[in-house]
Amino acid sequence: MENKYYLGVALPAYMFGRWETFGPVVTENFNSYTCENEMKPEAILVKPEAGGEPSMDFKRSMPAVQRAIEEGVKMRLHTLVWHSQTPRWFFTKDYSDEGELVDRETMLGRMEWYIKGVLGHFCGEYPGLFYAVDVVNEAFDVGDGDENGVRKKNSLWYETIGPDFIYMAFKYARMYAPEYLKLFYNDYSCMYKDDLILQHLSDAKRDGLIDGIGMQSHLSVGEDLDKFFSAARKFLDAGYELQMTELDVGIKEVNDETLAKQGEYYRRLREFADGLAENGENFTSLTVWGVNDATSWRRRESPLLFDAEMKEKPAYRGFMRK
Repeated sequence: MENKYYLGVALPAYMFGRWETFGPVVTENFNSYTCENEMKPEAILVKPEAGGEPSMDFKRSMPAVQRAIEEGVKMRLHTLVWHSQTPRWFFTKDYSDEGELVDRETMLGRMEWYIKGVLGHFCGEYPGLFYAVDVVNEAFDVGDGDENGVRKKNSLWYETIGPDFIYMAFKYARMYAPEYLKLFYNDYSCMYKDDLILQHLSDAKRDGLIDGIGMQSHLSVGEDLDKFFSAARKFLDAGYELQMTELDVGIKEVNDETLAKQGEYYRRLREFADGLAENGENFTSLTVWGVNDATSWRRRESPLLFDAEMKEKPAYRGFMRK
């Protein structure tokens, strides 16, 4: 596939065991893989026995890694520091689910240990396979945040370290990442909080700790794409590398009209991405978050390029600009 940026897809581990079903479509259309869940902290961290220390186990991500190597495609690493899908025991003094939370310095040590270990494994064992990593995921939300909009609700990173956990995560990632690996901040609804994101990443940007912003791009038919495009341009103008990392477009009711509108959304999004790349903008990757509607986390909204029977939808034809 010839393109000026990576065209990617998110894949759960079980799809690699059913490659005869999903592989032909994946191989024909995409040159970048993202693990849907298998590289998140809860999939890697191993809870210690009483009195012991935690360890890491990467076997859940191995089907994706091995297939990527076999197919000659690259990968995005998703994600290192996230308030969700990170076990509570990792934040407690005795590594128990009900234990007392540790202090700031202890948690900073654990953060560094985790980031060093994950990057050391994936980039040390498979040099050059990964081109980007989501260092911090979904850290800003006015509704669930502190007075400055930093996510506070249900965030044990915030509770143990404080709002600068974001900066510290990028600091450690820069320390242990190889030069070729781009460090990203990744978030949803970026079109509604672009200024907030830029404000809070400015220190990391100033100190050379961050490379890019990932716009998750979980959209729905009816949303204002011009507002989405405006936010994307704002991030580029601020000097960030830009990627669309988790694209899907939901519809409320499936019929010929809504499917056609969904196809138009996908066409416009791909046209926008192509235009950025063709104009020499620093846009480097577009990832669709799943293969078909039946396996999507938004399956009730039929958000992807293929239907439950793996038949092409107008979304596919729009996205591939056919």
